[in-house]
Amino acid sequence: MKKLVSLIVGLALCLGLTSFAFAEGPAPVASEQLDAIETALYGTHQSSSMMERMESLEDDIYGAPDSGRNILDRIQSTYEYICGTNGGNGSFLQKLNGADSRLNARVTAGPAKTRIEELENTLFGQIQGGSLNQRLDRLVETTYAGGKVPVEAVVLPKDSLVKIEFTSPLSSKTAQPGDPVKFRVADNLYVNDVLVLSKGAEGVGEVAKVVQPRSFGRDARIDVKFSHVFAVDGSHVPIYIGKLAQQEAKTAIGAAGASIGGMVVLGPIGAVGGAFVTGKSKTIEAGSLTYVQVVEDQKISGIVYQEASAAGSEG
Repeated sequence: MKKLVSLIVGLALCLGLTSFAFAEGPAPVASEQLDAIETALYGTHQSSSMMERMESLEDDIYGAPDSGRNILDRIQSTYEYICGTNGGNGSFLQKLNGADSRLNARVTAGPAKTRIEELENTLFGQIQGGSLNQRLDRLVETTYAGGKVPVEAVVLPKDSLVKIEFTSPLSSKTAQPGDPVKFRVADNLYVNDVLVLSKGAEGVGEVAKVVQPRSFGRDARIDVKFSHVFAVDGSHVPIYIGKLAQQEAKTAIGAAGASIGGMVVLGPIGAVGGAFVTGKSKTIEAGSLTYVQVVEDQKISGIVYQEASAAGSEG
């Protein structure tokens, strides 16, 4: 459980800091940046010296250590490149998300290195050699005309609806405050012809409160606090359950009846991002769907839609 929480926190630190300059609190220190880079690439971080860790990262990413600069500058520049904290354009994660969504019509979950290996096996039948940069460039060249992910800065409007899918069950019997709530974007979301949220993109949320069933017919209750989903450029998009999201979920259930299977309607608890579900013993099953909405206008370096090449599938 601790390893899982560490992975989620590390990925959130890396993927969510495109908009760090607008967040409260101090900028991450070098050790936190190293943790974020390693977690984004490998799913966990190392415990050796900073110098050893940075040299290993540079060898893996670029093909050789960069001994011509001081260690802090090297960590900072690699952190910005991997995590896209300069707006996402040309970042490692943006290119990977572009190739992934191009080939699979969705963003797959997991550490970046594992995702590259899976894409290589799909495209070439085997894992390729070279640095991670070389391997990623090869994937982009194979999936995009001109060998470059086409990007365009757009604004995802406030209150845009996002369909999400829970990826693990959430039960009032076992949930505890602070537990991560696992969910992902269920459908691609575009602004005109620019992909801003890719199907499969992970979201971040947690259990805020659990109330067990009581006497006199009082049901159990789970309060869920939604935080954000990850855009294709690595930035985070704050979300919450508002009236539009509730109505959209109700409309989906009403239009399809019982056949919708798993659509749930969550109610607000007051705080931005909050929602609740109730029941004598309530469980939200994995695969359950609902809607959230975007808190505010969000500038995103999105991926311009193109007709899929023979190597990929339409997305």
